[in-house]
Amino acid sequence: MIYAKFHSKSGERIKYHKSSSVWPGIKFVEPINKPFIRWIIGNGKKINLWRDTWATCTPLREHIDL
Repeated sequence: MIYAKFHSKSGERIKYHKSSSVWPGIKFVEPINKPFIRWIIGNGKKINLWRDTWATCTPLREHIDL
């Protein structure tokens, strides 16, 4: 949803102003997170939200105290 709001249909970041308090933070971390942003999921049967590495080199469950 956030990607769709701030990128064109061709995948380029929008160049015009869209007011948001989140956008400056997204622009700041984009170069760091870009290698982790896209996955080819396939049929989705092997996806594990908590154990897969989504945005860092460690699984999500290691970042959240459950």
